[in-house]
Amino acid sequence: MSEEVKIFRSLTQEEVTQNPLLLEILDLNGEQLTYYFEEKFLDNPFIEFEYPIEHKVSQILQERRPAADPDIDIQSPSSPQTLETFLFEQIMLYRQTPIRDAMVQMVPFLDERGYLPYKYGELAKKLQIDPMIALDAITLFQQLEPTGIGAYDLKECLMLQTDQDQHSPNHAYFLLENYFAELLEEDYAEIMERTNLTLAEIQQIVNYYHTLRTRPSSLYERIERINLIPDVELQLMGEEIQIHINRQYYPRLIFDQDYYDEMEAKNNTELQEYIQPHKEFYQQMLSSIRSREKLLIAVTKIIVQSQLQYLKGEDKSPTPLLIKDIAHQLRLSESIVSRIIINKNLAYGENVSPLSDFINISAKVGRSGLSALNIQAFIQDVITKHGQDVSDQEIIDQLADKKIIISHRLVERYRQNILKKQAKG
Repeated sequence: MSEEVKIFRSLTQEEVTQNPLLLEILDLNGEQLTYYFEEKFLDNPFIEFEYPIEHKVSQILQERRPAADPDIDIQSPSSPQTLETFLFEQIMLYRQTPIRDAMVQMVPFLDERGYLPYKYGELAKKLQIDPMIALDAITLFQQLEPTGIGAYDLKECLMLQTDQDQHSPNHAYFLLENYFAELLEEDYAEIMERTNLTLAEIQQIVNYYHTLRTRPSSLYERIERINLIPDVELQLMGEEIQIHINRQYYPRLIFDQDYYDEMEAKNNTELQEYIQPHKEFYQQMLSSIRSREKLLIAVTKIIVQSQLQYLKGEDKSPTPLLIKDIAHQLRLSESIVSRIIINKNLAYGENVSPLSDFINISAKVGRSGLSALNIQAFIQDVITKHGQDVSDQEIIDQLADKKIIISHRLVERYRQNILKKQAKG
């Protein structure tokens, strides 16, 4: 391991949740961080930007190769993970029952946030199934990753994440369940009067809520691009592993200390009140950037260790890995780990892939004795046997004979992945 990884000490859950500035930048990639800096420091007279790359990230995106490293071919992965495939592959780990079939049928009913905005009775009518099966299916569906998926609304989304998080503060679930309206209105006085909680206790819980996702689907939301900017880079040199943050994709912040000293020397009270917050914010931002990088390295380290054989090209598919596995190792909540992973890309060899692609269980065999890879292999066999003209419905029917329910959209997506692999191979 590189020295950078060896000496790393992960931040605690409390250190992350008590730093609102860190939470603001945690889910930003290099491009987004650039725009964030430019907006936040626009009126700061003491900050200068140093762009290591000649062009801004927005211009780099139009180029095939980054100027910083001509040896890396920035290509999007041929078979990117999607929310739909990730959910389907988790569902297929259950044994075949009407409940599992209902869970598969529920996926297309998710809205763009990852919510399932139907009561179980409504869903039962839409799927033409028994209401009790619909209720059981929703309950199991809400145990899938990403946490909060399948929630009816924002309140239930936050409650699901809080309930499944061993790091959630005392009373966090209770307040969501009983005082959601007051929380939205920031009516903390009412909550204090009715619960005997102190303002400090309520504020701590509110700070925790800020770490939760309001859109469970966001982990797999990404703009389709030919090129991906690598936020973190893996280098394999024999048995040695090195993980580096690619700082060249966002500007370095430079504080003009000489100018600040000149202003400070004027001994003007109003001037001091103006300049001091600018310096303090700069120092807070630097500290938050360092914390963001530490967390990103820590998460990447766990992913690399889990997927090393795949990254080396020795395995054909990623090792089963879930966000909860990473969260457990880092002793952080799943919502914080999701923030670290979202929008970030890993460069390895000549490839660049979203970190979310390594949150994958395609190879895991479920209780039915099948994995998602088995299902894809079956689809490929059908296409090979009957030719490219075989319809999606024919594939669905043949899978149904094996008691596997699958949607047209998933068949279409798997077919595209198969064709891409064949073209690449």
